[in-house]
Amino acid sequence: MRFEDRSVGSVGDLITALSEQSEPANPLWFRGQKCASWSLVPSLGRQSALLENELSIMKRFIQLAIPQMLEPLPSGHDEWYWVFLMQHHHVPTRLLDWSESPLAAVWFAISQESDEDSAIWCLDPLALNQQAKLRGRWQSELPAFGRDDILDNYLPDRQIDGAGQVPIAAIASRQFRRIAAQQGNFTISHAESDPVEQVGDSKHCWRLIIPVDAKPQMVAELATLRYTELQLFPDLDRAAKVAMGGFNA
Repeated sequence: MRFEDRSVGSVGDLITALSEQSEPANPLWFRGQKCASWSLVPSLGRQSALLENELSIMKRFIQLAIPQMLEPLPSGHDEWYWVFLMQHHHVPTRLLDWSESPLAAVWFAISQESDEDSAIWCLDPLALNQQAKLRGRWQSELPAFGRDDILDNYLPDRQIDGAGQVPIAAIASRQFRRIAAQQGNFTISHAESDPVEQVGDSKHCWRLIIPVDAKPQMVAELATLRYTELQLFPDLDRAAKVAMGGFNA
């Protein structure tokens, strides 16, 4: 990895680490994981049985989802629209969520109880794409889902030939409120891809470790900053939960 693992026990530690390890002019993405030992593998890649039936799951989801949709399909929607809708509703995909906000990564790292250290992964998306040997404009520009053909080889119906490709980083339209609220971006893996942190020389990413005994303090600091799950999940259920605070219903 680009840097050795570094412990951060507070939001202040996080700011110090990022100020020393990143350049404001360069894109940097963040991902929080409750267990530092977890690899950067998308949900579909963690279950081989599901991966083998990716297209069948997608077709079935589309069949069942359309009657439940309150709004008509957006004009110009493509296959990627369905991939992101599936991701939005917890259907396993080959997408891995990243955020431009380090605070969002902190929240995801510590919001679920765990007796292990947690991790904030930092990703240089352009450096990852260089590992994928993307040339020309892609050395300084991130591809966009639904706009750039370079991503088409990662579509579900292109996985059958087994042509191995490494994960790449790409941006997506923030048409879903949750993606917008989380300042979301994504890596997309091929069916045979290695974990993101194992691509090439691994110099495109690194970890900040949140020790298990530091989590209560960081939870309190996020509360002090008024950074709640409503910022990340802007819906009525979260509004009700935040409104109740510590009161018992």
